[in-house]
Amino acid sequence: MAVGYPTPLEAPYASQAATAYKNTPENNPTLAGWPLVILSRVVQHVSPLSRFLWHTNNFGTLKDLNYLDRYPTRYDPCVVPSESPPTEPISAGNFIITHPLFSATDHVFYTSADYVKAYTRKRTTPTAVAEYLLSLIRSRPHSLAFADIKDDRTLSAAKASTERYAQGKPLGPLDGVPITVKDEVDVNGYTKTLGSSMVFGGRDCETAWAVKKLEEAGAIIIAKANMHELGADITNNNPAKGTPRNPYNTKYYTGGSSGGSAYAVGAGLVPIAVGADGGGSIRVPSNFCGVYGIKPSHGRVSERPSPNLAHTNSVIGPIAATLDDLALAYRIMATPDSLDPTSGAFPSPTSALSPLVSPTRKLLGIFRPWFDDSLPSVQKRCQSTVQKLVDTHGYEVVEIDLPHLQELRLAHALSIITELHAAAKGNVSGFSASNRILLSVAAQTPAQSYLRTAQLRALVMSHLAHLYTTHPGLVIVSPTTPIPGIKIRSEGDLVHGVSDGNTTLRGMRYVFLANFSGCPAIVSGVGYDDDDKSGSGLMVSLMGMAEWGKEEALLGFARDVASVSGMDGDKRKKGEVWVDVLGAVGAGREAA
Repeated sequence: MAVGYPTPLEAPYASQAATAYKNTPENNPTLAGWPLVILSRVVQHVSPLSRFLWHTNNFGTLKDLNYLDRYPTRYDPCVVPSESPPTEPISAGNFIITHPLFSATDHVFYTSADYVKAYTRKRTTPTAVAEYLLSLIRSRPHSLAFADIKDDRTLSAAKASTERYAQGKPLGPLDGVPITVKDEVDVNGYTKTLGSSMVFGGRDCETAWAVKKLEEAGAIIIAKANMHELGADITNNNPAKGTPRNPYNTKYYTGGSSGGSAYAVGAGLVPIAVGADGGGSIRVPSNFCGVYGIKPSHGRVSERPSPNLAHTNSVIGPIAATLDDLALAYRIMATPDSLDPTSGAFPSPTSALSPLVSPTRKLLGIFRPWFDDSLPSVQKRCQSTVQKLVDTHGYEVVEIDLPHLQELRLAHALSIITELHAAAKGNVSGFSASNRILLSVAAQTPAQSYLRTAQLRALVMSHLAHLYTTHPGLVIVSPTTPIPGIKIRSEGDLVHGVSDGNTTLRGMRYVFLANFSGCPAIVSGVGYDDDDKSGSGLMVSLMGMAEWGKEEALLGFARDVASVSGMDGDKRKKGEVWVDVLGAVGAGREAA
């Protein structure tokens, strides 16, 4: 049995979940501009008002859930699988050009293998690619997606890679491949601002373990990526650093909080980016920006020594343009860290270059009222994809119950904002207006309510363990978000930010559960919101959530989703903002 595996136990009232499911519309006012700024100052300094807002969000109702008395508190959702998949060393050189992992039919986005081909065949060099990107990302619209650029560091890494190719000795499948890293993750040589106007880490910091593994494989960091300030929302509206526009429709947000990372991938600037996910912050922007993202099992990917902003909910993981590169980056980042007590306990991931394999058992778990609680354009595409998986890939649908979703959503929201307040050390003054309100409200959380969130985590983990042991191989599926995107209401909203709790909670309807329970989850596109002239043109994606440690099954599931939806082929689209990086340096796909 896996270490830390919860006792399989069906949650109270599970059989009543379908009839009890409700999604009461939130009643938070939307604020922007000077009214938001003024209110933030009042809330910051008037505790009774912030306490009133805490209660109006129904956080106080958690203490009245008496059925939780039978559950222990569980702050750490880490579950370490006992089995160890076969491993092989990461292969280098020309072998990766013909390796079966890189057999996707995607005709839009470049993979890391395309870069390696171009370098190996001397069509271009890592130095040429790095110089081109550095000249590009300082200008609009791309500059809004980046937080810190260090030419010397990037060019030094590119020069070393160029020399290795000249000698015929590349490090491996990522040598010379450009990537970006989310601002909150420590990288030596770069400052860390957490998307704010303040500095939270100097250039002399130690690079986070997972990023170090990517660099050791030869990846070249082009820049640190912009993020929603403090990772505290899902739009990436950022008054302090600027707000990147969605590369598929510039009237929409990229999604957040890893919005800069997702923009860089969706706009074609890099094939891989590092993000972090505490409440959908990898999966939401991946969905909105038309790319792939995976939230690993809690604790599997080490970010040591980077401080975790929301340690019971957040993990780091990759965003990628293709499933091939998502698998490659995940497997490298998930290399166990012996100095991290959780990452070091996980078995080594499958060989970095192993092909994607469909799940052994093809079971899709659907909680129907929850799955269907989305806009018609989203629901239609997701339902159609599930049916295609059944018809063409032999999947079976299992109707499941997921009780207490409303309480669980409250618990996740309360736990994460309380942890963000702790990470900010209680100082809210330097943050944007919306975050001053959020953190001031979080400061009102009493110990009893925070304890209740930990008991609800124990409840849902036990219930999920019940589902996974009853239906081995189960992948719980839902839309990634119930909406295809979030529109920028006005240019004025970008000046002081926006406080729109209704849209935030709505957008997190599906993604929060994987964070709160520690399960891995993946998003795979199923089509575009383009039925009529009112469509956003943004990607709609299906999300799969699997048992702890089952990332490989999720990667295989995502491959099946992409194949039945045509998103691994000619149905994939470029966005309004698209950069043909290899073409610009004389090494486009046809030439390579």
